[in-house]
Amino acid sequence: MKGTFRKDIQIASIESEADWNQFKVCTLLQNINQKQPSINAYLGARYSRSSDSIVDIASDIIKNNTDAAQRLEAIFHGYGHKSVGDMAQLFVCIENIPMLSAMKIFYLNSVISGQERSTRYQNFEEPKYIKIPKEICNNQEIRKEYENIILKQMDDYSVLLKKTKEIFKEYFNINEDIKEEKSALQARSFDCARYLLPYGVQTSMAAVMSARNWSELISYLNASDSIVDREVGKLIYNLLGDSDVDIDGYIREADGLVRHTEANYSRKNSTKEILESLRKKVSAQKQYINKGSESDSCTVSYNDNAVEDLFTHYELLINPLGSESELEFDDEDSEYIGEVLFKNHNQHNLIGNLGQSGSIKIEGMSALCTLKDLNRHRSFERFIPLLHDEIDIDNELNRDSKDCFFLCNYLDIPEMSELRKEYEKALIGTYNMIKRWRSDSLKVMSEECSQEFTRYLLPHAHATRYCFYASIDDLQYTISLRSARGGHIAYRALVYKWLELLNSNDSMWYSLLKKIEMPDPASKVQFIDRS
Repeated sequence: MKGTFRKDIQIASIESEADWNQFKVCTLLQNINQKQPSINAYLGARYSRSSDSIVDIASDIIKNNTDAAQRLEAIFHGYGHKSVGDMAQLFVCIENIPMLSAMKIFYLNSVISGQERSTRYQNFEEPKYIKIPKEICNNQEIRKEYENIILKQMDDYSVLLKKTKEIFKEYFNINEDIKEEKSALQARSFDCARYLLPYGVQTSMAAVMSARNWSELISYLNASDSIVDREVGKLIYNLLGDSDVDIDGYIREADGLVRHTEANYSRKNSTKEILESLRKKVSAQKQYINKGSESDSCTVSYNDNAVEDLFTHYELLINPLGSESELEFDDEDSEYIGEVLFKNHNQHNLIGNLGQSGSIKIEGMSALCTLKDLNRHRSFERFIPLLHDEIDIDNELNRDSKDCFFLCNYLDIPEMSELRKEYEKALIGTYNMIKRWRSDSLKVMSEECSQEFTRYLLPHAHATRYCFYASIDDLQYTISLRSARGGHIAYRALVYKWLELLNSNDSMWYSLLKKIEMPDPASKVQFIDRS
């Protein structure tokens, strides 16, 4: 790996020198001359053990030229690393990673502020995507077919984006001389065509997290089955942590706080042990038939049993499309799972998304691109089986290719029926290729590597399971925000359906339902309004 530091713009970077990726991690410094995040953390630690004003404490530190990073070491003994590490915020950009990896990073962290590059603003004429390293697969035919599938999807995207724009322009009677209408046509066409893009295409993301959260992320990335995750974890650590990689002129802002980053296998170990036991009790996967839309598949309920949710999550890793009959468990099963969990997990080793639950449960099937947008609402407790190493990817794909995806709601308009058929034909062809590649790749690759790169082949349209949990406040915020005209029609329609289902459960929600406009894919007014 190679590091650089641009003093003029206060950015330090480190990039991979491997021939199979172009990963780069950058950090935007608060102060190039001192470890400002470490000083902030030290100020907070001192403040909690003093009756003085923060002004007096800071003045004393500056006057005595106190080495905050060095003094933090002594404070750890009284406070513990995590409470101090929480106060040091670090701004990091992770570039040229697969879109699936960016989604996983947002998914894994409930305390994160960040953005990912929008597909609307990317140039896909010369697509850049994650490639299979020769060291994990030296079979040229498998690597070539993998790339052919991605290039086929990119070609479908290019062809159908042009057709989509032409048909949208005619149907919605768009006047491209009007700036607002031209901009809306461009954005909505991108939003529809992006369903064809594979999740292995490169993206970049920016995030602000505490030193504690960066440490935990590195630890879990290091323990991942994914070669991409492990490479990204290594780069982040060498940029932020106490690394031997020297970057001339760069003062690491919180290297003393980025610690305990060794691979944390607690989640992997407990999940593996529990799944081995539950497989004896889980019935066969039921036949899955796509009901036609994300809204048709979702249910909303008031939730009163977090342990049942936990069992459901483990079951969905085995049968992501659902089981023929609901898993029945008893006190003995609960006691066993408790033994496994609390053997592997404590205040330092959290259960993570598998253990999340909440007062109101929303579950169903959704396209990955819709979940990508809803994944931003990190006040939700979220469980998405596909983002876990332990998912049975073959059971995820065990359905007719025509049932593997959802399409953009604009294609539900009757006048779009011919265009819809073209999207369906393209995606069915893609899934047939993905399934063959998965089978062939297992002959020359490990299960873990085959599964990882199979997921990078999945298109944004891929229909997969989600379980979200939220409070009343979380839901009123998300529904009010995401149902507004400016957003993507898919998540607008989905959260509106959540509201309808909430209202059918309890009339308290009726006042909100009355206030919110029903999303209408056929409405020109809604189509062009991006406010």
